[in-house]
This record gives sequence, C-alpha cells and structure tokens, in this order.
Amino acid sequence: MGDRAGRRAATTRIKRRVAGYYGGYARGDARHIGRLTQTRTPCSCPMCGNPRRHFGTPTIQEQRSRADAG
Repeated sequence: MGDRAGRRAATTRIKRRVAGYYGGYARGDARHIGRLTQTRTPCSCPMCGNPRRHFGTPTIQEQRSRADAG
C-alpha cells in the first residue's frame, strides 16, 4: 500500500480510530481529529510525555531491553 490510495485509506482508518481518544472529545470536530491523526500526543505534560524526561524512570522499551539482556 505505497500508493496514494493506500495512504488515503490508512489515514481514514486512523482518523476513525483516534476520534475516540481522550474520551472522544474530538468526535465531530475535523480539526481536532486531524491533529490527533498527525500527532497522538497533544502535549508534553507528565501524563502524556516521556517518563524519562519528567521522572527519571526508564521507558517501557528500555525496561524490556534490560530484562532481555540480563
């Protein structure tokens, strides 16, 4: 699905899915749905952002790689 029709289909599918994010606040507002489609994390607050940046804890991916290594 590397062609234009495939990208449009994927974007439509993602827009349907993200309309329900964050309690569905974006449902019915095309601008908010488009924004959530392009960037799923609307801000960088401690709840939405990277835990390493705010709390100094490793991310889940880093925890898994450490568990696999040792």
